[in-house]
Amino acid sequence: MLERLMIENVALIEKLDLELGPGFTVLTGETGAGKSIIIDGIDLALGGRGSRELISYGSSKCRVEAVFGIADKPEIKAKLEELNIENDGNELFITRELNLNGKSLCRVNGVMLPLASLKQMTDLLVDVHGQHEHQSLLDDRNHLSVIDAYGAARITPKKANVSDIFQKYSRVQARLNSGFLSEAERERRIDILNYQINEIESAKLAPDEEQRIKEELDILTNAEKISGSLGSAADSLSGEAGAVSMLKAAADAFAGISGFSREYADIHSRLSDLYYELEDAAYSVRDMRLDADFDPNRIDALETRLDAIDSLKHKYGRTVSEVLEFAANAKRELNELTGDAALREKLEAEKGRLLMEYSKAADELTKARKAEAEKLCSLAQEQLRALGIKKARLEAEFSRPDDLPHEDGSDSVSLLLSANEGEPLKPLSKVASGGELSRIMLALKTVITDADGIPTLIFDEVDTGISGATANTVGLRMKHIAGSHQVLCVTHLPQIAAFADSHYVVSKSERGGKTVTSVKKLGDDERPKELARIMGDESSSSAAVSHAAELIKKAREAELR
Repeated sequence: MLERLMIENVALIEKLDLELGPGFTVLTGETGAGKSIIIDGIDLALGGRGSRELISYGSSKCRVEAVFGIADKPEIKAKLEELNIENDGNELFITRELNLNGKSLCRVNGVMLPLASLKQMTDLLVDVHGQHEHQSLLDDRNHLSVIDAYGAARITPKKANVSDIFQKYSRVQARLNSGFLSEAERERRIDILNYQINEIESAKLAPDEEQRIKEELDILTNAEKISGSLGSAADSLSGEAGAVSMLKAAADAFAGISGFSREYADIHSRLSDLYYELEDAAYSVRDMRLDADFDPNRIDALETRLDAIDSLKHKYGRTVSEVLEFAANAKRELNELTGDAALREKLEAEKGRLLMEYSKAADELTKARKAEAEKLCSLAQEQLRALGIKKARLEAEFSRPDDLPHEDGSDSVSLLLSANEGEPLKPLSKVASGGELSRIMLALKTVITDADGIPTLIFDEVDTGISGATANTVGLRMKHIAGSHQVLCVTHLPQIAAFADSHYVVSKSERGGKTVTSVKKLGDDERPKELARIMGDESSSSAAVSHAAELIKKAREAELR
């Protein structure tokens, strides 16, 4: 749940620090006091659109921090691990800053995070509903998830079966077309692969060829220096006074005295070994000198070959080995695409079988969804009538936009409403007012409260257009939902506020020549006076306060029934 909310320099709020608890919390206050600013602050922390108009006049930035308890939210912990964000397993810290230059900064547990990633996470934590915040209900794409959440016990296993068949079908389709959507695309891919394979194979590359070319080029481009060094070395070794003849003379000198002592014999042996080793080296130098043929045309040929190799590397890999590996992979893919007729026939047969299996499983899923949707709409319809939409009719319209397999089944669902007698059923976006939408959402939440995994619900002025007994019913429904959710509600009706577990009053005052908003948590003895004010008795007369206290008492008694 949302445990703590800190707001700085958001509109009329200079600094606010709210500690929130479980159950049903209400915010009341005069119109314009700043109740909606608090909701705006929460929305900003959740990743909502940040407008510079939210920043308090005279401030360079605004800041909101929200602390959520996530001890029982494994999906949030999994998301944090996926994003490499550390967490202690108990709390989640979200900080959002908005600057006058339009720059927005978002941090989760101190780590910078894109707003899109934040939104994915907070959508699992908070659902905000108000007169102008009903996108989830107005978007037909979300209606199927409402039904799936309500009937999860029956629907989820059938969805898993459909998904499993879809994955098998997709793998077969991928093998047939190598991931492409049409035969024309497949043929284009075959042409491309043939060109790439022919280009690489015609080059006749060798894995170590590039290194050998570079070494030979290095020798050829340094031909003059190498030739001079070989000549000098040959003269030093094999000339008239060269090292070989000098060493031979020294060895011969010791040969004549080697019989006189072991030491002389050892020197003679070592000199003889050196002589043969040096003589062999001299022959090698001589051969190098004779073989040194520095053909300028050879340099051009090698550089042309190296350019060709570089061109292939630019297209197919960083090294010759990677280019050859690319060719091998291309051959494998080409073999898949141009496999023999028997293989294609087998895959086509498997595809047809899976399509039939998918169709059967999708029909079973649709049947389960329709049954659960009927129950959901029936129960929600009862709730709507209790919430003041007396002639409400709610139905789920199923359709199949196309014949293609989909991972979640083939269904498209639209919730249709008739709010008044004699009116036809129409999509919610066409018939529901802001107040009606809030009550529809409240009715649905009441029905699916145990199936809905979102722990915190916020209702911003859902009491528009209702009063009396209906308002009392709305309050009771919210209290019921608060048994398994944290519920925050901005309200103008005492009948709803009377059911609160925690009651905050929002007010504004002048301070240092500025108008500022403040929030105060009311004690049990202060609540009747605030309810009396909501009723219209600004003087808080004893009669009005007494009536408000009675309203709170009756709300508590209603909870127990």
